[in-house]
Amino acid sequence: MKVNHENTRESVNCSQIPMGIFDHLRQPALVLDCEGRVVIWNESMERYTGIRAEDIVGEGGYAHGEALFGEKFPTLANRILSPGDAGDDTRYRLSAREDGKVIAGTCISPVSGREVASMAAPLYDTAGRQIGAVETIQDTPDARPLRDPPGVPDEQAQILADALSCMIFTLDWDGTYSRFFTTGAPGPLPEEIVGKTPHALFPAAEADFLVEAARRVIGAGEVVAEMRSFEWRGEQRSFEVTMQPLHDPKGRIVAAAGLSLDITRDLLRERALQEANQASSLYLDLLGTDIYNTSMVAATVIEMLRERLSGEDAELAQRAKNTVEQGINVIKNVELLNTLNKHRIRLEPVDLDEIIRGQIRRYAGIDIRYEGGSCMVWANPLLEHIVSNLISNSIKFGGMKVRIDISVMETAEVVTLTVADTGIGIPDPLKPNIFDRFNRDARSVSGSRGLGLYIVKTLTNQYGGRVWAADRVPGRPEAGAAIKVILQRC
Repeated sequence: MKVNHENTRESVNCSQIPMGIFDHLRQPALVLDCEGRVVIWNESMERYTGIRAEDIVGEGGYAHGEALFGEKFPTLANRILSPGDAGDDTRYRLSAREDGKVIAGTCISPVSGREVASMAAPLYDTAGRQIGAVETIQDTPDARPLRDPPGVPDEQAQILADALSCMIFTLDWDGTYSRFFTTGAPGPLPEEIVGKTPHALFPAAEADFLVEAARRVIGAGEVVAEMRSFEWRGEQRSFEVTMQPLHDPKGRIVAAAGLSLDITRDLLRERALQEANQASSLYLDLLGTDIYNTSMVAATVIEMLRERLSGEDAELAQRAKNTVEQGINVIKNVELLNTLNKHRIRLEPVDLDEIIRGQIRRYAGIDIRYEGGSCMVWANPLLEHIVSNLISNSIKFGGMKVRIDISVMETAEVVTLTVADTGIGIPDPLKPNIFDRFNRDARSVSGSRGLGLYIVKTLTNQYGGRVWAADRVPGRPEAGAAIKVILQRC
């Protein structure tokens, strides 16, 4: 019989409560003091939530609500302590109040995935003063674990599992498979796995991960996505695991739906491709170095020979040297393209006039006309490849007798570099695409343009400029081409 005193409350004194009574209760039970702090968390509650008493006793701020519902939320015991603390009625549907007790209708607990019933009542000391509140949880008579969750029909799930070479499954709060589908033999049959935990299928560490991940999904609505690698069935395997909340028709989380995709072969193929790319890069570097060194020796020997000749013989030697120089330029372009794909360049002031004059000296014997002075632009030493490729392109499509005119025009903010030649020119339909890598239309008309103009465009873009093709004589494509490059002036 309860003594009816004034509404005086004191923090619960644990010595006043026979704690052993709560440990012997089969129902999960908790006790809050008048400040809402957890003072008792019995063994059944530990098993129900997976949270030890030592980790929650003494905690306030609705820590017990977070343990039960995945978020800090007032439970029925809080309603006893503060009748106005109603919380969220979607979790509790009150059915009765009697003698200060609160009895809740059924609700879905994300901890168990079941429908449960809760009851809370005040606690009094021997003097009749309220010193806290107790709350117990038990299954409703018709409650049952979630074994047939909503979602994809079994036949469709099995078809997906076969097509994707994966496992499709659902796990409930206690880590039990309620559905399981996998690729055909040698995979286990669904009836061999449903009702069991991942420990029946996977190594302990991997099974523990799946159970813990399922609880994170069910308890907090979290989406879990990880790549897992472990030894299974005698070989190292890798899986891409994704788990998401599975809701019932009322929107409540009732299970974790998962997909485990076997990516072992994909990773092996990717690793083999990387190794092949590394090997090909090594061979290309070695080959490029050998060809480059051999070509440089050949160019030097031809230059020495040219200096001893005169007339037509000297001219032929110069043509041979220019041909070798073209080959050297191809090697340098391939190496440069590899560098541009791996590294981001930094801009600095560069003397465009010095770059142009240096490249003209490389092409001795070619009719290159240029008048200019010091002109600083934002670029870097790779700027020489723009000038070199434009000159080389003019020689390639104009022959050794081509005349090349280089000009530089400055304005307040930009510098326009023009390299014009008396070669075969560029038809209007092809002008927009000649800077594309291995453009098919350009090859069909005037031969392969290789990587030269593509590198010109790539470098120009990285310098914050632009490039386009025009006619040397406006309106007369057959009279030769003019490539214009705009760079930022320092």
